[in-house]
Amino acid sequence: MNKFNSIDDLKEIQVFNNFLKLTEIPRPSFKEKKVSNYLKNWAEKLNLDVRQDDNFNLLILKEGQNGGENKEPLILQAHLDMVCQKKDDFDFDFDNDPIPVQIDGDEVNTGGKTTLGADNGIGVAVIMSILEDKEMSHPPITAIFTTVEEDDFSGVNNLSKDWIIGNRAINIDNSKDDEIIAGSNGGAGVTYSLKINRQNRKFKNTFKIKVAGFLGGHSGEDIEKGRGNAIIVLSRLLEKLKNNIEILDIDGGTFRLAIPREAYAIISTNMDKNELDSILGEFEKGLHYEYNSFSDTIYVNSENSNSDQEAIESEDFNKIINIIKLYPNGVFEMDPKNHVVISSNNLGEVKIEDDYVKFINEIRAMEKSQVEYTYNKISTLAHIYNGNLEIYAEYPGWRFNPNSKLRKIYKEIFEKELNKKLEIKVSPAGLESGYLISKNPSLDIISVGPNHTGLHSPSESVNIPSVINFYEAFKVFLKDIV
Repeated sequence: MNKFNSIDDLKEIQVFNNFLKLTEIPRPSFKEKKVSNYLKNWAEKLNLDVRQDDNFNLLILKEGQNGGENKEPLILQAHLDMVCQKKDDFDFDFDNDPIPVQIDGDEVNTGGKTTLGADNGIGVAVIMSILEDKEMSHPPITAIFTTVEEDDFSGVNNLSKDWIIGNRAINIDNSKDDEIIAGSNGGAGVTYSLKINRQNRKFKNTFKIKVAGFLGGHSGEDIEKGRGNAIIVLSRLLEKLKNNIEILDIDGGTFRLAIPREAYAIISTNMDKNELDSILGEFEKGLHYEYNSFSDTIYVNSENSNSDQEAIESEDFNKIINIIKLYPNGVFEMDPKNHVVISSNNLGEVKIEDDYVKFINEIRAMEKSQVEYTYNKISTLAHIYNGNLEIYAEYPGWRFNPNSKLRKIYKEIFEKELNKKLEIKVSPAGLESGYLISKNPSLDIISVGPNHTGLHSPSESVNIPSVINFYEAFKVFLKDIV
């Protein structure tokens, strides 16, 4: 494998050339028009049949070639949007700025500045490379690029069933080249809004206290990895301080689908900074013991604040602490056979807007009944402490198909080409496959992809050799599939 010393060197590899072009196009969820139009124009220049719907989903059709003309069509699918997370002190605008890519050994990443968008830009780039290649052999290709996968799945949910051309499909949205995903959890987003009152009272000193340095990550794939939740940790600190402080503001996490890496509160107190920092230092020391595997990144600090907000009433302050303390978070159930999470919840955000504190989370579970059970837990909290609940972005689970012919063929070819065993897994995350099956119940579908890590966090990184090997093996698969 060649070493790549610069981004220009990497552009010589077609898959990476396509991916790097995508990193220059802003593509947050709900804002995919620009990238969708780019791909539409790109496909038209290749004289491919392309359609774009009102949600900026794309359908691109390519005839079979070089011996694959009469084979059964194959659907290839990936999503256009990306999760937008950045390092707290990094000045970056996801609506306008290109992703700051760099080469780090065998990896492409951003140096911890922002998410990379390999989820799912690498899948999009693989499909683009297949569509523009005139030399490889492949069956008729139905390429589907969807939008808003990283939020409410509205792109695939509104996809016309007439676009599902064929009875076999590959979703290229997995992050490990030695896995075949053959099922996934469903889920829903929930927002619990609690009205708060303020009082015309503050102590003499005002500080911003912050807990940060947690690893974060994907609220499905990483929920069982013990990475902590900065919102919950902050609530523990506030409870420790509650007899000596008033709280003016609280804010933690940035997205319900990402495990919170940091959280802060604005407080007032009669303590001076040295006294407060002494307590914070002891609290931080305890966290280093609890999270010893990554304790060097965790910190708790304070800084002076000139906030002019009034304090939240003590009763409401206590409600906030109790709600976070009791909020269902983390893993609830594991599949004992496959050792995969089949029920979980991520408290991804807490913030105050217009005198309401909002607790925003993502429920994930294999069965709808499990989603409902977790929702009912949150509903009980709302009943005890009052407040309003909103459930949204519901999506179906994808049941394992024991008789998948596509999975068997893929496994045989890729194990030979990559020279390693492939595991069959059910994903704790949510994938678009369940929606595609709902539109075509006969669909035989798998989810695969090359190695990329740190999804939904600024540590996101994609492995160069894995992408190259995956793509070369995929070309063999397309040639040999019957």
